[in-house]
Amino acid sequence: MGTASPAFVNLRAVGIMARRAAAGAVARVVGGVFGPVLRAANVPTRDDVPSREDVRRLSRQVATLTGEVRALSVAQQESRGRPAVSEPPKSRRRPG
Repeated sequence: MGTASPAFVNLRAVGIMARRAAAGAVARVVGGVFGPVLRAANVPTRDDVPSREDVRRLSRQVATLTGEVRALSVAQQESRGRPAVSEPPKSRRRPG
């Protein structure tokens, strides 16, 4: 059969490698053009790998926002005359 011949397999492998190389070249060109625009718009790109410090900073921001939301929730509950809930429920599922 023609599709099982070594020549066909080699030709197919070369075709796959050429297609990947072309796609990589296009991605580099497009990334070079649009990358700065996306970064200026604060949109992450595939090349923007967050550092550990970035993750720590975001984690601190989320923790701060969570505390602020809890404080606002307590203040809202107290203004309505309801007892404040100190911690939100962890899950809506009943233990079973």
